[in-house]
Amino acid sequence: MHPAKTPVTSRGRAKHVIAVLVVPDSVALEVTVVHQVFGPRMAAIAELTGDAGSAYEVVLCGEEPRQVLSSGVDFGELAPLETLLTADTVMVPGVEEPLAERPRSVVRALRGAAEAGARMVSFCGGAFLLARAGLLDGRRATTHWLFTEEFCREFPQVKLEPGCLYVDDGRVHTSGGIFSATDLALHLLAEDLGQAYAGDVGRLLVTAPRRPGGQAQFVKDSIRIAGEPALGSFLAWLREHLHEPLTLAGLASQVHLSERSLVRKFRRATGMTVFDWINRERVAAAKVLLETTDHRISEIAAMVGFGSAETLRRHFERQVGTTAGSYRATFRATPAAS
Repeated sequence: MHPAKTPVTSRGRAKHVIAVLVVPDSVALEVTVVHQVFGPRMAAIAELTGDAGSAYEVVLCGEEPRQVLSSGVDFGELAPLETLLTADTVMVPGVEEPLAERPRSVVRALRGAAEAGARMVSFCGGAFLLARAGLLDGRRATTHWLFTEEFCREFPQVKLEPGCLYVDDGRVHTSGGIFSATDLALHLLAEDLGQAYAGDVGRLLVTAPRRPGGQAQFVKDSIRIAGEPALGSFLAWLREHLHEPLTLAGLASQVHLSERSLVRKFRRATGMTVFDWINRERVAAAKVLLETTDHRISEIAAMVGFGSAETLRRHFERQVGTTAGSYRATFRATPAAS
């Protein structure tokens, strides 16, 4: 059972309000991702784990009272655009026509929501809407790799990172293609309610294991590499052996490759070095143990393969931006040994 937690809310509300912007060419599947991760699925997780209920309220809003998408999908009645101005998080799903001009009212509402302090999130081509509102100026961001050239031409002031699954830039978050929307949604869930809770939702969705935002979008040749059974099983093997001392020579031997070949193939498949990936996975495993057990930090360090509490603390602070002790205090209902 997870301790009861509530994501940051504003205006004294009991639930964190997520306003989802629906426009005529919104990608219906990405609207559904928000509902699946933060809506009914969250309520099911809450019931299974004994929590009080979903911590979120998901509201679809748009310029029209009802919007039948160009794909033919009808989500029913929509809340007015002004809903964005009082939301805790605003999510902009991908759009079929990212280069299309947007009504001033939509741009103003997005800008107003950001000025009011909302966390701003886009999936896939939704980044074009945030960029048109000036919300990505000077920030790191990503979008689907197919739109890279057009995006850079339209918005040169944005620090585009087209290879990433998703980018977390403080109060603004962006993701790549349709399925990386789920990765970003689970990342936000972990940010709000903890890694263990996000992991439960991911398992209920039967989605792939947690993927860090820096992992590469699978483009061209990397699609083939990422799909190779040998490398896929190798990543699974790594997750099961994080607690062991790992060397590049030993890992290369495990997959019957030279060290140089392993390094090259691993980076092309994940966008990361072998040990950057391993350290991220070890920190993710440490998060779950900090949230769900009373083990001391030194014990957790050994359990996830860091060896010493100091090594765990160093990597944890670098990746998470806070100490392991502070993270535990945030995501556990009762104090635990440290």
